[in-house]
Amino acid sequence: MAIQSTGIGSGLDVNSIISQLLAIESRPLARLQETASTTQTQLSTYGALKSRIAALGDAAEKLATAATWNKTRATSADTAALTVTSSGSATPVNLQVEVTQLAQAQSVATSRLPSAAASVGTGTLMIEFGSWNQDFLAFTPTVPLKSATVVIGSGEDSLAGIRDKINAADAGVTAAILNDSQGSRLVLRSTATGAESGFRITATDDDANPLDDSGLSRLAFDPPGGAPASGNQRAVDLVASVNGAPVVSASNQLDDLVDGVSLQVARTTTGPVEVNVARDTEAMKALIQQFVGAYNEANKFLADQTRYNADTKTSATLQGDRVAVALQGQLRSLVATGSSASPVFDTLSSAGISLQRDGSLKVDDGKLASALANLPELAKLFSADGGGNPLAVGIARRFDALADLNAGTGGALESREDGLKQRLSRNRTEQERFNDRMAMVEARLRAQYTALDSRMAQLNGLSAYVSQQVDLLNRSSNGS
Repeated sequence: MAIQSTGIGSGLDVNSIISQLLAIESRPLARLQETASTTQTQLSTYGALKSRIAALGDAAEKLATAATWNKTRATSADTAALTVTSSGSATPVNLQVEVTQLAQAQSVATSRLPSAAASVGTGTLMIEFGSWNQDFLAFTPTVPLKSATVVIGSGEDSLAGIRDKINAADAGVTAAILNDSQGSRLVLRSTATGAESGFRITATDDDANPLDDSGLSRLAFDPPGGAPASGNQRAVDLVASVNGAPVVSASNQLDDLVDGVSLQVARTTTGPVEVNVARDTEAMKALIQQFVGAYNEANKFLADQTRYNADTKTSATLQGDRVAVALQGQLRSLVATGSSASPVFDTLSSAGISLQRDGSLKVDDGKLASALANLPELAKLFSADGGGNPLAVGIARRFDALADLNAGTGGALESREDGLKQRLSRNRTEQERFNDRMAMVEARLRAQYTALDSRMAQLNGLSAYVSQQVDLLNRSSNGS
């Protein structure tokens, strides 16, 4: 670090003098820094405002969407047996559903072997799909024929090896090994449910006798053909009735049982189960309250940021800001402006959403509940496209458009942010230039005071010399 020795020759506090001079010169820099701080605060405030207006736009967009007003809610009187779901395309309806038989897959257990590692035999298994009659005495193949061939070679003919070959074939049948105290069995099950997911298995056994209970033929399942079988479960369809009309399905999932309504059946019922599909007014009420909350949040933020405190004589960050003040007025104007889309509900207040003295909105639950009982007209108030008539545009659509105009890409708030960012950039450049100039001023002052200090040192030295000579002269004159 350089040692500043300025002032030694002159006796002046040069560093203090230079510091005071620089402090006077740097006053414009303090103003620049204060402006930068204010601008940064404004930029942050605009970011927060933009976020709130975007949230208001998102809430309004949901109410401006026709699908919102078509939402349905499906309920089942026996959720353990029936689970019901509905989509926006569903029409409100009441159904009585009775299930007497669940759809199930076919399952077959083969005869036992000593263990999963025991050799079964080699050859080919043919798996054909179709339906069995009640007693497994008649098999009807699917049309067109659906089948799979699994070849069992040497070294893969253990029970475990055959299980793996069947599963790898992805043939519509899965295999597992069931172990108990008497040995191991192969359990085969169709991957789908329904009567036509049944299957039969025939074996081309390398021991040349496909009908005995040895070799690969012990895994065959074709009761009419005499092949061995045990522990089997027949594949059957779901059997039910809806409002007395018979319903048959290969699956326990009934998609679009009626338009937009699906049922998942878990068990049979002891009688008819009431299933109800109605408009989901609770979901719609929640979206309206979300919209009101988003509006109130934006309104309060604008009020806080644009107010002037007469007591403290201080202005909020956006007090007098033309963009913020204009936006505040636009929001309140939209609340007060009605829509001619519905002859029943022409303003928010007519639907139970009233403007308060502080500019916020308040929901009258009773009045809103009455409005929700007339969904088609309430939907028009919020979501009507106007059909070319601007006076008939839904209020939510107007809020959505206003939010997009201000908080969307290229919107008023983004433009204001860009302007503030540019102001900050210019300010930084000015500060950098000013700091460079101050460095030059400091260098000049130090050079001047260094030269002064040097000159003062020379003069002090000359003064001391002259004083010495005069003193010597006086002594000589006194006869010393």
